[in-house]
Amino acid sequence: MTRISVTGEALVDFVPDAQGHQKWTPGGSGLNTALALARLGIETSFTGALSQDDNGQRLAKFMRAEKIHLDHALTSAKPCPHVMVSKDTIGTPHYDLHLAGSALEDAPARWTWPNDTRHFHATSFAATLGPGGEAAYASLREARDIMTASFDPNIRASIFPDRASIPLLLAQRIRHADIVKVSSEDLDAIAPGILHDHVISEWRALGARLIIITRGAQGVLALFGASQIEVAAPKVTVCDTVGAGDTFMGALLAVMAQDNNLGVWQNPDDAQMVRWLTFATQAASVCCMRPGADPPTRDQMIAQR
Repeated sequence: MTRISVTGEALVDFVPDAQGHQKWTPGGSGLNTALALARLGIETSFTGALSQDDNGQRLAKFMRAEKIHLDHALTSAKPCPHVMVSKDTIGTPHYDLHLAGSALEDAPARWTWPNDTRHFHATSFAATLGPGGEAAYASLREARDIMTASFDPNIRASIFPDRASIPLLLAQRIRHADIVKVSSEDLDAIAPGILHDHVISEWRALGARLIIITRGAQGVLALFGASQIEVAAPKVTVCDTVGAGDTFMGALLAVMAQDNNLGVWQNPDDAQMVRWLTFATQAASVCCMRPGADPPTRDQMIAQR
């Protein structure tokens, strides 16, 4: 069984329910991706910071109940970060982040992983900014020599103190990632007014073997080798899109792991890629039909077929 280790933020989302009340919800790109992997039957370790306060302990209890291993997580005395989530009229989430002085400011020199880890995934601002970002960068540099690695920028441009620094910070990490997943919204934030093709070409030149662009209802685009593959998104009734990108990423890594395509990079063919992307988009669509970041289990995905 392939173990995947994930670093990124674990935090509390306060998400409005149908009555408009703010509901306590586990969140953060790192937690969400780890959750998607674990629910799909992958041995998963979270290697990020968790607070010792009530919210942090509640997050840890939730993650353990979901069979996410926390042996390599860092325990912080600082408060648990939280996010106030609101939605517009079409269900698109907007985030008011409360991160200053939180556990996300604590990190080791690099994140470590269990000895049987075959793939390392770094995601979002906790893998890009501050001590956590530096630790993730060090881990990506080490991982690339001994296993496969992936990176999801999941940009929240408003929290970057210097938006001009974003391309360089991402390039440093992409240079050491086999797989890069990015949304069209991320690309708009990274390079406003610049053709996305130019950014993607630069990333491919850095050495990324597989780049996937998620485009919401327009589906996904994958570029690898000499191939370019598009897969349409399933048509579903959207409740919201909270956690959909993380669910996609977790499901993609899960199906690649099940096909023994992680650990040592093996060049996939077009048919494999279509199958992987189809599985990941189906998992993300299930998440979109439910409130909050609620990835499907393996049995629920089987029922979708």
